[in-house]
Amino acid sequence: MARILITDAVDEKYVNALRHISGFEVDFRNGIKAEELKGAIGGYDCIIVRSRTKLTSDVVRAAKSARLIVRAGVGTDNIDVEAATSMSITVCNTPWANVVSAAELAITMMLSLSRKVCDANASMHSGKWETLKFTGAELSGKRLGIIGLGRVGREVAKRAKAFQMDVFASDPYIQKSVAEAAGVELLPFDELLATSDIVTIHASMMPGNLHLIGRTEMGRMKKGAILINTARGEMVDAGALADALSVGQLSGAGLDVYEGEPAVDPRLASLGNVVMTPHIGAQTREAQSRVGAEVVDVVDSFFNRGKVLNAVNSVDLGEKAV
Repeated sequence: MARILITDAVDEKYVNALRHISGFEVDFRNGIKAEELKGAIGGYDCIIVRSRTKLTSDVVRAAKSARLIVRAGVGTDNIDVEAATSMSITVCNTPWANVVSAAELAITMMLSLSRKVCDANASMHSGKWETLKFTGAELSGKRLGIIGLGRVGREVAKRAKAFQMDVFASDPYIQKSVAEAAGVELLPFDELLATSDIVTIHASMMPGNLHLIGRTEMGRMKKGAILINTARGEMVDAGALADALSVGQLSGAGLDVYEGEPAVDPRLASLGNVVMTPHIGAQTREAQSRVGAEVVDVVDSFFNRGKVLNAVNSVDLGEKAV
């Protein structure tokens, strides 16, 4: 019998799907607190989390019986993967489920900022009619710089090209042939910043990417450019961004993620040229359905078919072998 703990919101039908698989005992404890989780986690073979739950080193090391941790989503920066590896715990994610939803949100933010949709909407709701005040700009003909040409970055590129944008990317891990297949030209990082009308971040959060876009990088960006971040909040220096927006170095920013979220820098929240959403990149019905289905497949494959799907680490299972 494999005991499974789910700590965050997952579509109920997939919780039930796991419960109906022979040999699984499932506890759905959405919103469990950190200290309670640390005390309870030792009795489970599998832990399923989203971004809210932080599986820090001490929590992971308390998972004495665990063989599998599943991140219902892409990013695993809320999981101490190194600690899991040392405990012979396999860590898997669901890398494809959120791709389209995240890409569409990035495009939505580009359109909202370029056409001043949020301000125009607020004006209309206050009973005003201010046509000339909300003169915007087209995406067509603009240069889009994509930082990180992975799954989401390539989907963003596909949609941007449909808007007749000129698309460029910076990614040290992507081969030129992959970029060319996506119709994207690779540029050095600094050149991308200096020449793009809109810069959108789709890189993974790694130690070297902390404040990837800081004060220096914003100073190199084209004056009046727009910055979009739907990847990870820690990649953008919030204080530097507030300054750049306040003095007009950047004309706008679209943010779905924040350093230290759910806390948000109050200066950013006070600026009218910032479109903000509460980490909703994966919050579509379609994405959540795909996430749930992938989670079920990952867990069932691991425990019942001896097959590891979407692993982000490599472990010597030893005595924990399935």
